[in-house]
Amino acid sequence: MEQIKLTVNGKDYELQVRPWATLLEVIREDLGLTGAKEGCGEGECGACTVIMDGKAVNSCIVLAVEANGRQITTIEGLAEGDKLHPVQEAFLRKAACSAAFALPG
Repeated sequence: MEQIKLTVNGKDYELQVRPWATLLEVIREDLGLTGAKEGCGEGECGACTVIMDGKAVNSCIVLAVEANGRQITTIEGLAEGDKLHPVQEAFLRKAACSAAFALPG
């Protein structure tokens, strides 16, 4: 097991992860944030996209150990308080993965 530190949606985490675990697995399984999905598992479809240090990455092909010390934002972290981010609003309007994030409140 490898120890990593991540900041996800503004919250700091210290985790023990398998060296081969993907960032997506850690986000979904260890942190319980299920907005990012595994679609293709090859970094082609974008269903697993998160923002890492200000850049969009496919979390299914980034090892969790590569994200050590990084700032991660998932779709759940885009809202500002009770106000949805325009991306979240678009997901709701188009019924795109409507369970991609929990509504505030």
